[in-house]
Amino acid sequence: MKRQTIIDLFSGAGGLTEGFRNRHYDIVGHVEMNSAACETLRLRDAFYWLKDHHMLARYREFLNGDISRENLLSCVDSHTLNKTMNVQLDDTTLDAVFNSFDRRLDGKSVDGVIGGPPCQAYSTIGRARNAPKKANDTRIYLYRYYIDFLRRYQPKFFVFENVKGLKSFRDSDGTLLLPKMIKEFKQAHYRLNYRTINMNEYGVPQTRERVIIFGVPENSKQNIDKFFNELAKRREESLTVGETFSDLPKIKAGQHSDKYQGIPSEFIKKNYRYIHDIPLTQNISRPNRPIDLEIYKQVVLAKQQGKNLKYNDLPKKLQMHKHTNIFLDRFKALSSDKPSHTVVAHIAKDGHHYIHPDIKQNRSITVREAARLQGFPDDYFFETSRTQAFLQIGNAVPPIFSRKIADAIMNIPLTTPQFSSKKQG
Repeated sequence: MKRQTIIDLFSGAGGLTEGFRNRHYDIVGHVEMNSAACETLRLRDAFYWLKDHHMLARYREFLNGDISRENLLSCVDSHTLNKTMNVQLDDTTLDAVFNSFDRRLDGKSVDGVIGGPPCQAYSTIGRARNAPKKANDTRIYLYRYYIDFLRRYQPKFFVFENVKGLKSFRDSDGTLLLPKMIKEFKQAHYRLNYRTINMNEYGVPQTRERVIIFGVPENSKQNIDKFFNELAKRREESLTVGETFSDLPKIKAGQHSDKYQGIPSEFIKKNYRYIHDIPLTQNISRPNRPIDLEIYKQVVLAKQQGKNLKYNDLPKKLQMHKHTNIFLDRFKALSSDKPSHTVVAHIAKDGHHYIHPDIKQNRSITVREAARLQGFPDDYFFETSRTQAFLQIGNAVPPIFSRKIADAIMNIPLTTPQFSSKKQG
């Protein structure tokens, strides 16, 4: 069976991409503006190249700190390492990006375009604060560059992911943006449908609602709902936080450990530890001030009793902020016996919203624990710092879910689009 060629836009750390990294798909290239995320993408491309060439021992050496990143990448061919373009899509860069993809494709057609523009513009979090900047916020219209790729490469399908807030976001003229977006996709000769999906229903151990848009050429006979029906067949019960962390070591604030403990469950072996003898990495806990650790204890104790402790409920001696009538949920613990609440990019600033449920450990979660909640396998390494790693994880599409998207697409018939001209734009 011919592998489906995929263009990956607004790639982030590659969470959506990860689902398409199998024998059915060929990732032509990635476009991403964040330089640290690009380093993560290049490393992930290298991982799969080494895996395909039976050279994973080198990757293990890298994770163990025995060889440098540069030494590792020197083993990988340049074509693979050059798949990632560190560029912000705009009117000044679009033609150069097109030219780069044209060279890589070398006359081959594109079967699919995947990605989701930065979601911060549409998020309900901070929407009131961002409202005055809306008229000049270019992030709102980045989706138009996505449409430019549909016009140029005319793929058989596209997958567009974004936050639930996209449905209620209003443009600067006060009208809903999503209907305008849909109209513009239609003007590019694509029809589409969308669903709001809670990824917790698909094996991801957190509550995470996202809008998934799936589209095909307007003259395709494909029933779009068939994709969502196929996706729904792949629903799967998720683990709790306690189950997700069950084979990870117990550490305290400021400590680290690279040793697994206990026997992994079948779900963990299937989704997190499916490569044999991969060392545990990026499992370093943030150091915390004594007062924060005391607050963490109070918050976890309340959580164990089924209560989310508000800031103004803390003992007065622990209330160091002057304002005790706003941001009352600034500290939040995970429940051991439930999936996590949504992991968002704010975790890069501090871990106060993601306190470990084990009061004996008394800390916020590590990069590796956050990655597990987001459905990344343990062999996934995030560049270039802890802050950047948390940021990439919080913005990602969970790979546990993206694999189900890719599998669903493989189970629906896709036809080559018939457009009136070879290039629309």
